[in-house]
Amino acid sequence: YLFGGMDLVQNTPDFKLAEYARRGFGEPVAVTGLVLPILLVSHWLLRKETPLNEKVYRVLAGIQIVLLFVIMASAMQRLFLLTGNLGYGLTTIRFYPMVVMVWFAIVFVWFGLTVLRGARQYFAWGALWSAVFVLAGVHVMNPDDFIARTNIALMQQGREFDAFYNSHELSDDAIPALLGALPDMSLEDRCEVGSSIHHRYRELGQMTDLRSLNYSRRVAFRELRGNDELLHQTEGCPQQYHNDKNPDGSEMAH
Repeated sequence: YLFGGMDLVQNTPDFKLAEYARRGFGEPVAVTGLVLPILLVSHWLLRKETPLNEKVYRVLAGIQIVLLFVIMASAMQRLFLLTGNLGYGLTTIRFYPMVVMVWFAIVFVWFGLTVLRGARQYFAWGALWSAVFVLAGVHVMNPDDFIARTNIALMQQGREFDAFYNSHELSDDAIPALLGALPDMSLEDRCEVGSSIHHRYRELGQMTDLRSLNYSRRVAFRELRGNDELLHQTEGCPQQYHNDKNPDGSEMAH
């Protein structure tokens, strides 16, 4: 069950890959919610005047943590399977569970470096700061851009590309990646993505209030403006995908 992968999904009746992956995330969350408080409370209750007690605790806690890492490894494998070559691509609700499990792993490594070495007083602050650093790392990573580029890479390997999701549901951070991949898309996907980001181009062009300004929108607008001709290449697309307005809302000449 833990590492059966696609073979388990295909050979189990009424068992879907998405369900397998969702369980994979729910299981380490539940186990972490049980194991971490128990380990902390039991260490607090430990009679430390006897060195043997501390040694026994370290062995038992270490076993618990190793078993927890096995469950985390299984969960990550399932998410990679869901988002990889055999799966359905990456989305925000598949990306952030990976981030959470990376943080769980950091927390338990820190637990081993502090509590299991007799320095429990440093654990809470270290765990909190690890969350701050993980969040900062995610911001630097630029999730929507990463998601779009991952899905584009899968598309280039022959996987189906969800044009609607990548062009409608992701933020302006994804626009540069989508623009760069537009010529490589199928006609249907190119029409969907081109129409969507051209609509957002018009919206960005009409944003003049300083309160709506941010770096992502500025970069996206600059990229769209530099690829204006590409956005208007709608030959072969159904009529509803034809882009007939400039960013300022005026009619463009055909």
